Amino acid sequence: MSEMRIHFRHLMLYEFRKGSSVTIATKNICAVYGENALSSRTCRKWFQRFRAGNFCLEDEERSGRPPQTDEDQIRDLVEKSRSLTVQEIQMF
Repeated sequence: MSEMRIHFRHLMLYEFRKGSSVTIATKNICAVYGENALSSRTCRKWFQRFRAGNFCLEDEERSGRPPQTDEDQIRDLVEKSRSLTVQEIQMF
């Protein structure tokens, strides 16, 4: 998981514990990190978790089919030829 995602979750937890509303928390974080750094919807989701007593900042387990792509292979393909289309990458 990206370090920035964890960082933003810490910031949201800080704002939650400070008593900020979702709107104020989003504005405070975006004022420092940029207009599109955090969506109100994401902040609302995390505030709901915090209100429910869940202060774990890691993603919850999700069900579903695990990915079958090899990200390293895709990265290598793109680095070798940046002009490949998604359809061409799918063939590999």
